Amino acid sequence: MNDFLRNLRSSHKKDTPPPRKNFDGNYYPKTERRTLEDRRNISDFDKSETLAQHLGDALPEILENTTTLAEQVERLAATNELTAESKIRQQNAVADFFNTLNKLLTENTETNTSKGQSQKVTASYASGTHYTKDDILSIIRNMRNQGATFSIIADYLQEKGMPTFSGRGEWHAQTIHRLCK
Repeated sequence: MNDFLRNLRSSHKKDTPPPRKNFDGNYYPKTERRTLEDRRNISDFDKSETLAQHLGDALPEILENTTTLAEQVERLAATNELTAESKIRQQNAVADFFNTLNKLLTENTETNTSKGQSQKVTASYASGTHYTKDDILSIIRNMRNQGATFSIIADYLQEKGMPTFSGRGEWHAQTIHRLCK
């Protein structure tokens, strides 16, 4: 900084730096971009011959990769088809399960009412439907015998709007577990 101030205060002007050399209008010299191979005079015939040779060497590998790719696509299509079929079978099984459950429930309610049994009735006032405790217990037993889990049974009872025995709250897997014990 002191040199700068000294130069400012001094009355004599500093000498200007020597001018830069001009290289074809640019400061930096142009570099040669061509390689030695580019400088050679290779005929078009030689170029096409080497290209054909390289292509001929690569063709078996291209063919092998293409066949492998085609096999993989076929496997993927077969897997997707099997997945779609299994989903359809699963949905049909679920529909059959609920249809069978519906038939069982209607048969059980018809037999119970035809026997003339007096049963305690719990009512769901919101939906206006009536279920007996025995009906609900038989539904739970039937679903357990068919392999349904406690949470599936609780969700089913909740979905159908069946009230709990107290008439308050909701069905939970823990409640179904206690009833089954």
